[in-house]
Amino acid sequence: MSALVKKEIRLLLPSFGFACTLAFAGAFFPNNPDSILNSITYIFSCLLCPAVAAMLALSSFGGEVSAGTFSNLLAQPVSRSKIWETKIVLLSVALVAVTGLWVVAFLISVFHSGQNHDINGWLGLFSVVVTFGLVIFSGGLWTVLLLRQVAAAFWFMVLVPGVLVAIVAGFFGGESDEFVTGMIASVLGAYSLAGFFFARWLFFRAQDLQWSGGTIVLPEMRGRARRKSAGGLRVWRPHAALWWKEIQLHQSQFIFAGVLLVLHLGVLAARTFGNFRKNSDTEFILEIFWGLWLVLPLLTGAAAVAEERKLGTQAAQLCLPLRRRTQFAVKFRVALLLSVLFGAVMPLVLEGRRILPKFYLLPGGITHSQMTLSQASAAQSFFWYGLEMLNLLSPVLLLAGVALAIGAIAFYASTLARNTLQALAPSVLGFFVFAFLLWNAHAPELLFRSHESELSLSLWHGPLIYFTGIPAFFLALAALAYWNSQQPAPGLAAGRRNLLVFAGMLLAIIVVTSATYHRAWEKLTPFEPAHGAAKLSRTSPPALENDFNYFTVRLPDGRIWANAYGLNFNGANPLAFVLGDARLESLGQNTFYTGSNWVSLGRNWRGELTGLKTDGTLWVSSKPASFRWRDGGGWDVSQPGDLVRFGDETNWSSQVWHGYSMILVKTDGTLWRWGLKEWNHKSWKDWPGLHAFTPQQIGTQTNWAEVFLSDNHPRIRKTDGSIWALWTDSNSQWPTEILEPGFEIQRQPYLEGDTWRNTTDIWSGMHYRLGIRADGTFRLCADEELVKKSNSYELTAVDYQFGTASNWLAVAGRGEKVVTLKNDGTLWCWNFPHNYWNELNRARYEPAMIQTQPVRLGTHADWLAVTEAPGGIVSLAADGSLWYWPLDSAQRFASDYGNGNYWDENNNRYLEPLLDISRKPQRLGKVLGEDAAQ
Repeated sequence: MSALVKKEIRLLLPSFGFACTLAFAGAFFPNNPDSILNSITYIFSCLLCPAVAAMLALSSFGGEVSAGTFSNLLAQPVSRSKIWETKIVLLSVALVAVTGLWVVAFLISVFHSGQNHDINGWLGLFSVVVTFGLVIFSGGLWTVLLLRQVAAAFWFMVLVPGVLVAIVAGFFGGESDEFVTGMIASVLGAYSLAGFFFARWLFFRAQDLQWSGGTIVLPEMRGRARRKSAGGLRVWRPHAALWWKEIQLHQSQFIFAGVLLVLHLGVLAARTFGNFRKNSDTEFILEIFWGLWLVLPLLTGAAAVAEERKLGTQAAQLCLPLRRRTQFAVKFRVALLLSVLFGAVMPLVLEGRRILPKFYLLPGGITHSQMTLSQASAAQSFFWYGLEMLNLLSPVLLLAGVALAIGAIAFYASTLARNTLQALAPSVLGFFVFAFLLWNAHAPELLFRSHESELSLSLWHGPLIYFTGIPAFFLALAALAYWNSQQPAPGLAAGRRNLLVFAGMLLAIIVVTSATYHRAWEKLTPFEPAHGAAKLSRTSPPALENDFNYFTVRLPDGRIWANAYGLNFNGANPLAFVLGDARLESLGQNTFYTGSNWVSLGRNWRGELTGLKTDGTLWVSSKPASFRWRDGGGWDVSQPGDLVRFGDETNWSSQVWHGYSMILVKTDGTLWRWGLKEWNHKSWKDWPGLHAFTPQQIGTQTNWAEVFLSDNHPRIRKTDGSIWALWTDSNSQWPTEILEPGFEIQRQPYLEGDTWRNTTDIWSGMHYRLGIRADGTFRLCADEELVKKSNSYELTAVDYQFGTASNWLAVAGRGEKVVTLKNDGTLWCWNFPHNYWNELNRARYEPAMIQTQPVRLGTHADWLAVTEAPGGIVSLAADGSLWYWPLDSAQRFASDYGNGNYWDENNNRYLEPLLDISRKPQRLGKVLGEDAAQ
């Protein structure tokens, strides 16, 4: 192999390696829409690979120009035809290889995903790839040979074909899409052929003759020139000189900005006065033309240090009698300021708000309007007003941040390069990697989650990573850029050192973010305070129930204690949401109810209480609660009246809420409705209370045994053991009964069979029903199965046992975590894996679910009862105290209990708190003690 060929291979190898890696990356990752790796692969293949391929075309002669070896190349004792043939052949082979790898990777991805494409689709893809390859092949040759500047050549290589496409599309705008596409391909083909022969003509006539017409610099201001000519005492302004020198270094970017400004004004005129077909290619090109301004920050940053090395002025600059960090600070600031000016200010001035991204730091739910005057102090009001103003400026800040990030990353790449061309490819790659990691950093498990794997990291969720990672990243970037800029010629050793620093920084960010998100400082404090002396017996335990956050404790002597709780995480307190402070707070209904012979206490949607006593009497609130919407947001709720007896009947046996009515069963087996038959808006505003209604019998059957709540859903049991839901699903395969017009029930076979102490539903990718059987075993009693008749999923009965223990008393919880109570008074948490498999692979998931091992919850062993609560469970201790255990993640709290206040429409997901919720139990109050005297 000749030295000329070896030299040419070394010249093309860096860009060729980048392009091949990006082109073939998609072949190594599965086509999984839930994984960010899949999205990154497509972006790398469709955006980064063509961009690096264009830089590969520029490298053939641009590398010679940037390294200053073009003159030596012309002086070699080799014919120019030989040099031309060598460069053209190797560049053609490199571009064909990159194109071939890209097509192969695309085919592998298509076949792996099972997509089908017709012959027209393949022909269209082939024509686009070939046309693009020819355009960048000829453009990379003639632009460099004509201009002898890589940055200028890059602009002409991009703009000239773009202008030709816009002209052709505009001229033939009324023709069909196929005709326009054919004309564009023809024009670009002719352009490529002309560009190739023009480049050959330029090369064979290239001369090594330096410019003799003086130095081309930006014009100086007249005042400054007059002061120089006037003589007198010279005023030294070293910092101003540094700033001016840096601006002069980027004078080519100002020239390109001027040219781009003229072109942009022409585009605005064409959009205003032109007549283009809706959704045409021409309209699309004109609409996105402003995106070319984002190339200027890339070129500005890439030239900042690398251009000094190319010009040979870096060493002299380091010898100046001025602090090196001052020189670096001026250079860095100029690059960033110009990046914002070119990439954000100019597009905004020309395009206005049209180009602003639809992005806001916070959705509409977290605003100052949520804080009423009675809730917010002056400092809080100032904070929320400031946050709201920052939210309104978010689109502008994001656009400026994008330009700033492009310039900063390109500046860093420039500190490792010897010329601008070497810095361009790493700059583009670095920015896209940074952007995609940043976009998905809120959920790190998305990098690894797969339908075929259970691997799901829970390091953190939400925006905390941006507060720790972005400052750390840019501090490391600035520190490394400073160190690199002091090296005359950084090599592989400097590259390895940079990689080690970034790896250490990434590890530190992961550790700090994870520790902060999971509140590591709580590990240094006691997990659970001590309990008092036992006042309740385990042999005759009380019954603890939750009816829509209305907790009742029925003591063995028939007394009932009740209290309503609200979750401060549901939008009433935005600061609690931001800090992940999920707490149940009393709503002021903590009381024992008169009498000692209560069977049950219920509450309907209006906060109205109803009760049954052992003598079969029915009781109801003397007046319902009232609801008033506050001006600042949220509801003001008054307390319902005291319980008073309703009617004189003594044969009521069970009750359950059903919307604005109560469903009751009598001892004679009849079913009754008490309240409204149908809900309407007027009833919400003018609700008279249940005492204004008379119970009405439903149907004529007399075989009803009881009504009850199961997982907050009302159900009815017949005397034959069948269980029926008070709603119907048209897709269900189970039978329905019409008890009367407008009142249908549907059978729930999966609830029948064994006697269960209590049950709960969980969601772990699919619905599952768990329960404690009468024999004390903890079992999976129902799961979702695909009903082919309706093509929907429905719970069906199964029977799997968790572990071998048979001393369980109760289970409570939702989501993917439940808590079980043992007869020794201990609590145990079961964290079930998430089911990422579909119905066909259900058999692979449930064995793993059955093998889940519980973890001891807390340190005490005096618990008597548990029930579910928003985002967790509530447990009752032997001393009469109630404790709330948060179990769900902050992400699930926001989605399940945010009431829509934290829905981020831009990212199609719920906004997540900075910190995870505290896992420490929260003391809610005490059933016995001071309250017992009420």
